[in-house]
Amino acid sequence: MKKFVFSMEKILELRRFEQSEAELELGKANAEVARIQNNLDEVAEKYAAMTESCNSNNDFEFRAQAESYFFWLRQKRDFFLKEKAQAELVAEEKRKIMQEAMKKVKVLEKLRERKFSDWKKEMQKEEEINTDDIVTSQFASGVL
Repeated sequence: MKKFVFSMEKILELRRFEQSEAELELGKANAEVARIQNNLDEVAEKYAAMTESCNSNNDFEFRAQAESYFFWLRQKRDFFLKEKAQAELVAEEKRKIMQEAMKKVKVLEKLRERKFSDWKKEMQKEEEINTDDIVTSQFASGVL
């Protein structure tokens, strides 16, 4: 019985490699978005902590310094929001690339499955023909 050979196996392997690379790139992009979100969360925590400190302190000089700190925190927040928006755009682009790579792999895998199924049917047909030939030859020679 001959071995099953898929003529596009190398292409399928290449597509799988491209898919894994796309997944890796998407992971990096998502990690960058998460890092920026962590920075935003940290800024929000600092803002909340300073607001609480201001509520318990009536010193004018402290409040003036706190206002300056609030201004700096808002600038940081705005910077991180812009950075996050850009990172999300990159992540979305990487997601589309990965989806396209997955489609290419899936198409080739379906084709491979179809070719394997056809090959299997062909092998079964050949096996039946060989069996019939053996039985017929034995019957004709009077063995049976």
